[in-house]
Amino acid sequence: MYKFNLQVILGYLDLLPFAVGMTLLISVQTIVLSLILGMAGALCRLSDNLLLRFLAAAYVELFRNIPVLVLIYIVFFGMAQIGLRVSNYYSGLIALTLNATAYMTEIFRGGLIVIPRGQYLAGQSQGMTQLQLFRHVILPQVVRIVYTPIGNQFIAIVIGSSLSAVIGVEEVANWMFSVGNDTFRYMESFLVAGLVYVAMAQTINFCRIILGRLLMRAPGSR
Repeated sequence: MYKFNLQVILGYLDLLPFAVGMTLLISVQTIVLSLILGMAGALCRLSDNLLLRFLAAAYVELFRNIPVLVLIYIVFFGMAQIGLRVSNYYSGLIALTLNATAYMTEIFRGGLIVIPRGQYLAGQSQGMTQLQLFRHVILPQVVRIVYTPIGNQFIAIVIGSSLSAVIGVEEVANWMFSVGNDTFRYMESFLVAGLVYVAMAQTINFCRIILGRLLMRAPGSR
């Protein structure tokens, strides 16, 4: 009969901080890239240019409907078959970013479309440039609207980064499989990895709540 025993994998815990660091690194890079590209995609989706709107919409529908695992395989194995070799780390980063950007685009688009048209007209009537209008009037309101869904997307990115283990990126899920293969204590390694992901996700959620209270505080409130 199987006997649960965490002590068997204690000798592998010294490798876990590196794996956590890799998970956070690829996740943070994905978040930064998808935020920038997602905002650009949202602006394209709302553009007066029909071609830009079509391309942005096609991108969203395509990459929201391809599983991240399939994207990882396409980038890592598919690109190699046509002569473009990408390292396992950057293959994971590219695939995660392609997927996350599609969701970020829709999140930002949802925030932008609820801003009343009159605010754009009022800003233009005051002589504001498009950049000034976006920076000082539109963006602060959009941030408040999309703050919660973006926080949820951050957590989804961290959890989704585990799929990069299939191509050998040395993050937490890769550590989990390696420990399980070495010790045959799969349940123990799965449990530890699961708890690590829970800890990372809840840390992000806690920071989101605290930062949100600071950012959303009404002017003059204490």
